[in-house]
Amino acid sequence: MLRAAGKTLSVLLITLLGITVLSFGLSYLSPSDPAEILLTENGIAPSQELLQKTREELGLNSPVYIQYWSWLTDLLQGDMGSSIKSNRPVGLELMKSLPNTLMLAVSSMLATIAVSVPLGVVCAKYQGSWFDRTIQLANYIFISLPVFFISLILMYVLALKLNLLPVISSGSGKGIIMPALALSLNLIAVYVRQIRAIVLREMQHDYVLGLYARGVPGHTVFFVHIVRNTLTPIVTLTGISLGTLLGGTIIVESIFNWPGVGKLAVEAIQYRDYPVIQGYVVWMAFIYFLINALIELIYLFLNPKLRKV
Repeated sequence: MLRAAGKTLSVLLITLLGITVLSFGLSYLSPSDPAEILLTENGIAPSQELLQKTREELGLNSPVYIQYWSWLTDLLQGDMGSSIKSNRPVGLELMKSLPNTLMLAVSSMLATIAVSVPLGVVCAKYQGSWFDRTIQLANYIFISLPVFFISLILMYVLALKLNLLPVISSGSGKGIIMPALALSLNLIAVYVRQIRAIVLREMQHDYVLGLYARGVPGHTVFFVHIVRNTLTPIVTLTGISLGTLLGGTIIVESIFNWPGVGKLAVEAIQYRDYPVIQGYVVWMAFIYFLINALIELIYLFLNPKLRKV
């Protein structure tokens, strides 16, 4: 197990290093001049002399490998630089927005699991019934709808027509409902199909026939043995989806004005705020790997055989 942990840590470090190279390299290759953007955002006319002086202060005249090394060493010390737009530390900007994104992602994931697991299990148990066919039809509809279209429909129906929820979220308690629904509806459709397939595959194993042959009641076989053995694949789906949600809430946060890191990243792209963009990419990559490590620990808890590996 220690060898596996060491291998996972090595892969994490190498991958994060590669992500920092790509993040910094793409920002460096951008045609925009960070010095000119900084001066313009502060209301200063960018003359050639002032541009040259600002580039010197920012270290932009140094070779690219020196700029990258300087940025990487500062990053390892917790310094991600300062935002060009707000002139505040990037770390503080991300720390201010990250809890809102985590809240949105976790809420969407909890709603997805709470709805999709029972539906997927029931559809598998009553395969081919009218209930199963109806749910499968609904799944095809929601899978085919992009998340921005679902967001607009929810906004039109729940906010404009029924006046149940605010159009603009602004970080309020009621404001999280529509963004969470927009993210979870598509995921629920995917999860129901996946869980249904997992349960059906588990029902075909030989141990199920053995349990029935021993006279174990059908509901005990299904809910105690079959459903319990499907937990590990469901945990895998949850880990992948949660990491995807953390990095994929940009569209939803922008539509509903939810003050998360996705909205912060969109604004950073609009203002060519490269330090914030770089910090966002590194943070999201680190959190994604952190979630994967947590999922592996849950594997060890669910399957004691893996602890001996």
